[in-house]
Amino acid sequence: MARDVDTDSPSDSIGRFAADLRALRLDAESPTLARLQNDAGISKSVLSEAFAGRQLPSARTVDRLVRALGADAPAWVRRRDELARAGAAAAGAEGAVGSGSAGSAGAGSGGAGTAGAGDGADAASLVLNGQDAVAASTPTFVAPVGTMRRRTAFLLIAAAFVVGILVAGGVSLGVSATAVSQARADGAAAARHELTDSPVNPRAQINVHNGVDPAMTPCVNDAEVATSASRAHNTLIEIIWSNKCYAGWARITRYDEKFSGNSMTVAIYPETAAQGPDRQSATEPNVESAYTTLVVRPTPQTRLCAVGVITLDGESIDLGEPLCT
Repeated sequence: MARDVDTDSPSDSIGRFAADLRALRLDAESPTLARLQNDAGISKSVLSEAFAGRQLPSARTVDRLVRALGADAPAWVRRRDELARAGAAAAGAEGAVGSGSAGSAGAGSGGAGTAGAGDGADAASLVLNGQDAVAASTPTFVAPVGTMRRRTAFLLIAAAFVVGILVAGGVSLGVSATAVSQARADGAAAARHELTDSPVNPRAQINVHNGVDPAMTPCVNDAEVATSASRAHNTLIEIIWSNKCYAGWARITRYDEKFSGNSMTVAIYPETAAQGPDRQSATEPNVESAYTTLVVRPTPQTRLCAVGVITLDGESIDLGEPLCT
């Protein structure tokens, strides 16, 4: 099922755009970069940059990539063009502020204007791209709390609040600049810690931790289906593996066309602790497919296993023995 383009979101950003491209790739069964290069006629390096979200891809790249992923290319290109126009307008506004009085609020690096990557990208994407962000203009902070634990969101909100108080209270420019810098560092460190504080395998080239949405990470770039099995009621269970992240996630898809009014549950876990804290599960209603968050493989000897359950007319149906890899 093609993912709809979010063209009306007031908080759209380059980071969110890239995250949605990664999710679209997952919906298309995670084709490799080599396959996308062949289908779209775009080099793997350009495709990787588009998924990373460090900068806005060209309209040509978006058009060919989205077509290769089977979605509505014109709608995605329109969204891309709107982001480009918004970025140009923001750059013009920043230039106007920079030419004003150096002592006015929002002027210079210690001002109260919005700080960060310049595109409003979500915290998870910013950390993965090695960028720091904190909204220092007011005590408000908009972040995808679903991708971070609540304590991290609170730390980022608190950092923004402190900076807002300092600037509003007329603290000297030097002190405010120091506070802004410290708040930025604290907020970014908290978010980065949240993405790296769980088991990380030394074999991993990309550090991720359990419970992160794979669509919000570079793990999708080398992801492949490690194993799959057809199950009852025309369903399919898969374990998808990223060797660079040394982590995997499970996906369940139903082909009986009876997803409306029903739900599906899929879970993945290390075989050594089926009900342990590393177990990741997801339950989705009214969908044809659902996937879990990441599980980092603790050792090469540890197998990852997946199980699934669907409902049909109110009846819960177990999809059989675990699928392991």
